[in-house]
Amino acid sequence: MKRLSLIVTVPVVLVFVVFAVANRQTVELNLWPFATVTTWLFLVALGMLGVGLVIGALWMWVPLMHWRLRARSLDRRVVELEAALAENRAIVAQLREPRPAPAADPALIPPPG
Repeated sequence: MKRLSLIVTVPVVLVFVVFAVANRQTVELNLWPFATVTTWLFLVALGMLGVGLVIGALWMWVPLMHWRLRARSLDRRVVELEAALAENRAIVAQLREPRPAPAADPALIPPPG
């Protein structure tokens, strides 16, 4: 798994580095009610990429929250039902065990004759 991570990470980092080196021009970013910021073009582009990734992740995460909560609830229910099943199986096994015949009380046995 560590190798796969390296196989994916190294090319992605190289692409970002090449992109950053190729786009070092300064741009003026006007954030109207606040201020005007002068920064490098690659920071603006990669920043927008990051913002897009976060928005996309939230866009997918929020609607799926219902299913995660339901799965968690059903997992708890399964644990409860498995505990109840184990308890019931123990009771059934105990009821199926052969019981020894009760020993006769010598005082109740009639004398021969």
